[in-house]
Formats: sequence, structure tokens, C-alpha cells
Amino acid sequence: MKALLRVSDAIDALLGAIARVFAWGLVLLVLVIVFDVISRKLRIQLEIFGLDLGSTRLQELEWHLHSVVFLTWIGYCYVRNTHVRIDVFTADRSPRTQAWLELIGCLVFAIPYVLTALPYAHSFFFVSYWQNESSAAPNGLPWRWIPKGFLYFSFWSVLLAVLSVAIRRIVFLFGSDEDAERALPSAPAQPSAPASTR
Repeated sequence: MKALLRVSDAIDALLGAIARVFAWGLVLLVLVIVFDVISRKLRIQLEIFGLDLGSTRLQELEWHLHSVVFLTWIGYCYVRNTHVRIDVFTADRSPRTQAWLELIGCLVFAIPYVLTALPYAHSFFFVSYWQNESSAAPNGLPWRWIPKGFLYFSFWSVLLAVLSVAIRRIVFLFGSDEDAERALPSAPAQPSAPASTR
């Protein structure tokens, strides 16, 4: 079980490092948005690396950067349990029941979904790359394959995240109390006994 936890820790550390690097994309995104607003008001045109950054290109760059931040954080958010979830069904369940439901969700839904989507994401990215796809707008950005590449990457990061979460639930359910505490520190390994009444 400790070996499984080391694998999960390594996955979590990798996803965390990727998320921290690409978090700087938020700063860049804010700067691009501010420049876009100012340049439209003052009618300023900027050229970088031979690209004329008019309003269309700046707006496309904004959604490209937003996509990069989202797609590089999605796996990390899942291992940190900060993704959107509907807890109406699971909130009042015991930690063991929640762990079982999460594990079943990983094995029955998440992993098959990601394994089904990965080949399509692979083709989506590589066809765009081979064609050197650019924006459909006449004055849009080139290199549309870059955000599509991040979409492809995001499926791999989600797969790793789901494996990490599934490993932690397995250790929590079948490991020792010490391993269970390490796997899910916020959840008690055993349901607490009801207080005796006299």
C-alpha cells in the first residue's frame, strides 16, 4: 500500500508542478485583456514577432491563454478535490461509502471516458498540427494547434489524476489505519461509533 501511495504522491507532485508553472498564464491573460481594452480605446496597434496584434488577434489570444490555464489545471484540481461536484447524493454518507462511490466513479465512468476520448483528442491535435491550422478569421492568430495540443494534454492529466484518486481510495478502503490516514487525511479511517445512551 505504501508503494501505491508513493505512486499517487508522484502523480500529485507532477500535476502540481505543471499547474504552478502554467498559473503564470493568468498574469499574462490579465495583461493581454488590459492591453486589448486600452488599445481599442486609444486605437493602438502592436506588432510582436511579425504578428500585428489587432483586436481580433488579442481576443483570440485571450481565449487561448484561458484555455491553457484551465486545461493545465484540470487534473490538479481533481486530485486536490477543488473541482465542481454535486454532493447532494454523497454529502451525508460515511467516509467509507464516499470512498467506495468515488472509486466506482473512477473505474466505471472516468477511466473509460478518458480512454475513449484520448484517441479523438490525439487526432484532433495532430491533424491540426500537420495542417498548420490557423484561425478561421482572416486576421486571426496562426498556430491553432497549440490550444488543441493543450486539450490533448488535459486528457492525459485527467487520466493521471483519476488514477491517483483511485489509488488513494483503494488504500483508504483496504490499507491499514495509518495508510488510510495518509491516503485521505481529512477522513477518519473507520466510521465513528455512536455515543452510548443511558
